[in-house]
Amino acid sequence: MLAIGTSIDYFIPCLLAIALDVFTAYMLSRRVHRKYPDNCDGKFKSEYKYRVMITLGVMFIVMILAAYVDMKVRQSDDQWAVRFTMGAFLFYEAWSCLENWSSENDEPIAKALQRIMVNKAERHLDVPLSDILLGEKNHNTVLDKDDN
Repeated sequence: MLAIGTSIDYFIPCLLAIALDVFTAYMLSRRVHRKYPDNCDGKFKSEYKYRVMITLGVMFIVMILAAYVDMKVRQSDDQWAVRFTMGAFLFYEAWSCLENWSSENDEPIAKALQRIMVNKAERHLDVPLSDILLGEKNHNTVLDKDDN
């Protein structure tokens, strides 16, 4: 029971990070809908709700396990394992938020982030983005050849 109480304080920042990730995913969905209105409705789907609920459950269980590691294995009160777990999860969520923000975004910083991060627009379109972009590139290269 002590492990659960200890974990709650560290779970709250993780909960806020998940909420921010859901918000940035929603904003990405809206951007994808503006660019490809026929392929994406731009709404938060109920299947995503289950992913969020699973993430919350897994994170809470991992935090409790980390608290048990601190209490029983390490026999320490410094809560290093819980803090490490929280830090790793917050890094993962921050990365996910940056991926959401940079996907289908035309700002210069977003373009730089797109070179090292995954474009999550494919998830919203249910079609590989490379198929759409290759279609546009092939169309452009045909036009470029006709100009010469």
